[in-house]
Amino acid sequence: MFTKSPFKGGYDITIGTSERGENVDECDLKKVSTDKFKHILIVFGGVKGLEVAVQNDQELKEVKDPSALFDVYLNTCPKQGSRTIRTEEAILVSMAALRPKIDLAQQ
Repeated sequence: MFTKSPFKGGYDITIGTSERGENVDECDLKKVSTDKFKHILIVFGGVKGLEVAVQNDQELKEVKDPSALFDVYLNTCPKQGSRTIRTEEAILVSMAALRPKIDLAQQ
């Protein structure tokens, strides 16, 4: 997903989502990129999260912590209260949480 970006120069910002990430409420995307950005990649894990996905990817044998792959590694559903969140629900929650952060970073 990182090496085959359809955009020249790749993605401006990459965001991984995980219950082990930084609380989205404390995130400031302006600190990640001082320039305005056009292309953001947001990655969601499966039921077992990005940690298991990274462990099972043969091309990422050297990576132990998935947060190292992203500019920002966020918990977009802090205090979720359940062990897992379905991906289709996580997308809606995450985009609602990230939209004001993205808008603010673009000003």
